[in-house]
Amino acid sequence: MEHQHDSVAGADGPGTERLAAFSDGVIAIIITIMVLELKLPESASHGEVWSSFLEPLAPKLAIYALSFCIVGTMWINHHQLLAAVRRGSPPLMWMNLLLLFFMSLIPLATSFLGEHPFLPRAISFYALILALSSVVFSLLRYHLGRLPEHDRSQMPFRRATLVRSFASSLLYVAAAILAAYAPPAALALTVFVPVMFNIPLIFGAGRSH
Repeated sequence: MEHQHDSVAGADGPGTERLAAFSDGVIAIIITIMVLELKLPESASHGEVWSSFLEPLAPKLAIYALSFCIVGTMWINHHQLLAAVRRGSPPLMWMNLLLLFFMSLIPLATSFLGEHPFLPRAISFYALILALSSVVFSLLRYHLGRLPEHDRSQMPFRRATLVRSFASSLLYVAAAILAAYAPPAALALTVFVPVMFNIPLIFGAGRSH
């Protein structure tokens, strides 16, 4: 079956297996960089009680968990999206690279926000990076949905996920603007987006998208 798939890909153009593998590697490095930013304070090596060094680490852990969930959600959707396309193309590759570029900035934004969890500029920068990643992901989803070889049997469900994807972009943009006026509310929006995206759609529950 593998050889048959390769021959089809060779006839129509390069398959998406290498593109998916490259993307998986980059996303794995992104998560690794984020966790390497977590460092215990020096008091941890001096026999201090747990609360004395966990308290300053708690905001960083919380932001890391949020970013991990967001990157994980993007990875799952990216994997399922590429699985529905049989061959790659230069526009697809460039759009995918642009997505990975903005995603590679998530560790930087995560580190900044972890150090300053209620600083408006930190929240705004974090939300902006997520907004740019989400916008490119939405455009990638739209582009792939228009390809002639794309699976058309689930078009109503795919349109709904596209709407939800663009809605995520708008919410991140709103969070970036709101950060200057209500930082906690802006942070709440960044938490709401991955929750929203992981709630199965009524007619799409149990189906891949």
